[in-house]
Amino acid sequence: MSSSIRSTDISLRDARPSDSAALQSLDGAAPDSGAALIQARRNFFARTVAYSRCRTYVAESEGQIVGVNCVALNPVRVAGRPCMAGYSFNTRVATSMRGRGVGSLLMRAAASWVEEQGAPYLTGLIGVTNVASMAMVTGLGWEPIARFDYLVLDLARFVPDPEVHIRKVDALGDPAHAAWRFGEVYLHHFVPRYLVSDLFQPHPRGPYLGSLTAFGPGGSAWVSLWDDRVRRGLDPERVRAIKAYDVTLKGEGGFRAFAAIAAILRTMSLDHLLLPLPHDLTVRALLEPYASDVVEFNFCVKRLNGADPVPPGPVYFDVRH
Repeated sequence: MSSSIRSTDISLRDARPSDSAALQSLDGAAPDSGAALIQARRNFFARTVAYSRCRTYVAESEGQIVGVNCVALNPVRVAGRPCMAGYSFNTRVATSMRGRGVGSLLMRAAASWVEEQGAPYLTGLIGVTNVASMAMVTGLGWEPIARFDYLVLDLARFVPDPEVHIRKVDALGDPAHAAWRFGEVYLHHFVPRYLVSDLFQPHPRGPYLGSLTAFGPGGSAWVSLWDDRVRRGLDPERVRAIKAYDVTLKGEGGFRAFAAIAAILRTMSLDHLLLPLPHDLTVRALLEPYASDVVEFNFCVKRLNGADPVPPGPVYFDVRH
């Protein structure tokens, strides 16, 4: 596909660094609190640099930027088999242009590029309550195959537990331990093929802060931490929130061990922990009293190049998303 396409009075082109201010304005200036923490940033291109191959489409009308969509191409595994998959994200359309097909034009351009690269799937996360966007993508052939709850945990609601023992570890420090940790997720759909290099590069090379493991009465917990605040142009002194991933609870006391980890994070100058989890009513009921906000996302897939449907099974949540 050429770097510029046109439809009626809307033209698409690749984004340029000089577009940053206009795109950031289009993205909005949401407060760095509550659910907005999940995607808060001051550098529009911060999310794109997390991927080795990414393209950003800009929609213009009468010389003004009226829409944007980013799409990354990632090596993943689906049903245990390696393939490439696109990830479409950060679709924004100016309020004055909504309902005029700008979003659909951007999404079709992203799908065409990913298909040209030979990838069998294009994926994306869409808020469950975003009825208009869900209607748009399903009309374009997308299918929801999983749901995630993204919780904004208020760390002040957790109480330290002296009976739980916590230590910080490096998931990569022990190859045998790393193989055990990661072996559990390698059969998840859309797990990064190069999981270690993509998601577990420690500071300063990557946002991985290390992992915390906790052992207490009747159970244990494991949590890995992801801090991309500086990359997103956020001031860590003011935005006191990081992300959690690679979370595992074991035994009846697993949640107690996790709660002790959350309480310890409060002592690290943090107020909130952003935690994406597969939608599960039991887990949701357990954690919701500790959450200041919960955002539900549909994980949607568009099949390309004659791909078969994604088989039933768990979907991996890539913390870069």
